[in-house]
Amino acid sequence: MRSPISEDDVDELELSTPDHRRVADQLIEWGDHPHPRDELSARELLTAAGEQLELAGDPQAAEVVYRRAVVAEGVSELDPRSHLMALLLERGDTEQALVLDTELRRSRPSDAATYEYMADVWADHGDDRRALGWVTRGILAHEEGPGFSGTDFAMLCLMRWRIREREGQEPDDYDLVGIGLDERLDRAQEEHRPH
Repeated sequence: MRSPISEDDVDELELSTPDHRRVADQLIEWGDHPHPRDELSARELLTAAGEQLELAGDPQAAEVVYRRAVVAEGVSELDPRSHLMALLLERGDTEQALVLDTELRRSRPSDAATYEYMADVWADHGDDRRALGWVTRGILAHEEGPGFSGTDFAMLCLMRWRIREREGQEPDDYDLVGIGLDERLDRAQEEHRPH
């Protein structure tokens, strides 16, 4: 049996070579032969491999690996179905993407990253209504608990405000949380800008 994999091992692998396919192959190898003390689940390793295959310009191979990640053991910060849905939308398979969107929505993800990512995907494809639906569901998931980190919650509120602002809405209490984060980010950027 191989030795356990840490998050640092994965970071080092991804920084060790510009060859995304080689990185993906190693991640798949680790995901196929998990160690009980791995810091990342088989699902996370396969999802990361799919991302690398996308970077390598091979969406077909990425789709195959994402589909394997969906049924793999363990949890992952970002649900692999969200990557799969984005790929389907990119290639114009909207019907299948909507099926996955519904399935993912009904599973009630427990991480802020999936809500943010799904909202981003729909906003990028010009569907603000679906994007707003995802951030609103994320905010509700936070309120129903267990809550996300303060920053994750504020990011969802900021995404919500940006969509609502485009639609000409007045800010509400959630939007003000997002606006506050936006102002803090602007200040931080100003402080780090060379004078």
